[in-house]
Parts: sequence; C-alpha cells; structure tokens
Amino acid sequence: MIASPWTSSLQRLLECGTRISRHRSTGPRFDGEAVGITFDTNFIIDLLRSDRLAVAKAKEIETRGDTRFLTAPVLYEITAGLLFARSRSEAAAFRAFASRLTVLPFDESSSVKAAEIRAELMRLGRSKGHLDTMIAGIVIQGGHTLVTRDRDLMEISQAVGLTVEGY
Repeated sequence: MIASPWTSSLQRLLECGTRISRHRSTGPRFDGEAVGITFDTNFIIDLLRSDRLAVAKAKEIETRGDTRFLTAPVLYEITAGLLFARSRSEAAAFRAFASRLTVLPFDESSSVKAAEIRAELMRLGRSKGHLDTMIAGIVIQGGHTLVTRDRDLMEISQAVGLTVEGY
C-alpha cells in the first residue's frame, strides 16, 4: 500500500487522539457557560494538513483540558470526503480517532434549534447551507463552543449567538 499525505497526518491525529479522554458528557454547563469544545470540519482538515494555527489551537485546547466533541454532520463530511477519495483505510483511521471523542447527534432538540437558526438567517437574508445550520444547532443546543474558521459559521455566530473560537 502506498502512503498518501493523509496517512501520516491521520497517524498524527490518531496519536493525538490517544491522549483525549473518552469522557461521554453531552455538554455540561457551568452558570450557563459552555464547557465543551466542538471541532468543525475545517479544523480537523487543517490539523491533518499540519496547519500551524490549527496545531497551536489544538495544543491550547489540550492545555486547557476542555472536553472535546465532534458533531454527526462533521463525522459525515470528513468520512464522505475520505471515501470519495477511495481511502477506506484512512476513513477507518479517522473513525478510530472520532471514536475517542463524543459524537453529538443531530437529534430532535438540535434539529428544532437548527430550524430556528435557519429561519432567522432567512429572515435576515443570510441563508447558509443545511450542514452548517445543523452543526450550529447541535453546538448551541449542547452549550458548546465551536472551533472553526469557516466564514459561514462565523456569520451564523454573529446572527444567532453561536459561540465560536477562531484560530
């Protein structure tokens, strides 16, 4: 098997993932403040590419000891991309990494929150993609902070109160 650029990056991600606890919280809150960090798709991809800003943010998050999460739509986006690239082994490696995190589902409460977000954005004339509003709904419903530098999610944060940490 020929190693791709993803292989060594995924190995680094898996090694990092072994240090991540399997804490299965669904989003504890302290005085209404978010206490969980949720990784967006672009943050994971930037980590895989060894982007220096993403790596620095990951180290900061690890130092703070924040509980880390993925959303089901992020799991979907990354897995679909790897499978499209015909990288079943890399998709499996990513799933192994993801298994070390709590994957937040798109359930009834987050789907209602996502619908509220989408409706508000449409009223404001700032409609965004369905996956972004789904991710925002899950993160807001869980009381988490989203780590991203996605422009659409940054705009959503300004419109509806999604808590975002850039890098």
